[in-house]
Amino acid sequence: MQQMASSNTILQTIVDDSKRGRVMSFYAMAFQGVAPFGSLIAGAVAARIGAPHTLMIGGALCIAGAALFALQLPAMRKLIRPIYIERGIIPQVATAVASSALRQPAEE
Repeated sequence: MQQMASSNTILQTIVDDSKRGRVMSFYAMAFQGVAPFGSLIAGAVAARIGAPHTLMIGGALCIAGAALFALQLPAMRKLIRPIYIERGIIPQVATAVASSALRQPAEE
């Protein structure tokens, strides 16, 4: 869920307004349209090797995907940061964080 929300937020903030609908339709198709195929494959694998082993393989693939993403993250940040600066997103976030800095609760 976190990955889907993060991807959605990043896509909507870096895409030009005139192309946002097109990009989001591809995004929705990629997540909702491909999921049934993944379920079909997982069911076929579970029928052959059993559900526990299928879940272990799925978990290992998720960890491998997360590691690959972590390796690509610095390059993605270098590409996205100039867009955020150009659109004024980064200063707004910095101002919001500074204004809501961790405050000590008032002692009663």
